[in-house]
Amino acid sequence: MFREVVVMLLRACRLRCPCCGYGRLFKSATRLHERCSACGEAFEREPGQSLGAVYINLGLTLGVVAAGYLLMRSFTSLTTTQLMVIWMAVAGIGPFVLHRHATALWTGIVFLGEGLYIPWPNR
Repeated sequence: MFREVVVMLLRACRLRCPCCGYGRLFKSATRLHERCSACGEAFEREPGQSLGAVYINLGLTLGVVAAGYLLMRSFTSLTTTQLMVIWMAVAGIGPFVLHRHATALWTGIVFLGEGLYIPWPNR
């Protein structure tokens, strides 16, 4: 199981299919392919499934901002106001920068949880 998690994380970092590792996840900067070009695996089965990527994106951004603020507060002589301006800008830009990787990570997590390759019932 540990090996599968590591492989999935590496594939997510490379923005590749969590199933085969060859197909690209994104067809443009923000648009996800519907299926893998190599193995045909569907990336999103239900509407709203990608909401988890929003939470991952939020968590990554908040983690970077909090850690960066605390580190700069400890090791620089910048005032609190200067630090707040810097890290509020990072908090505003961070979600756009991390969107693709957060989506790839969430797609991999869903894949590990057997959410992608189990057929969904017809509704």
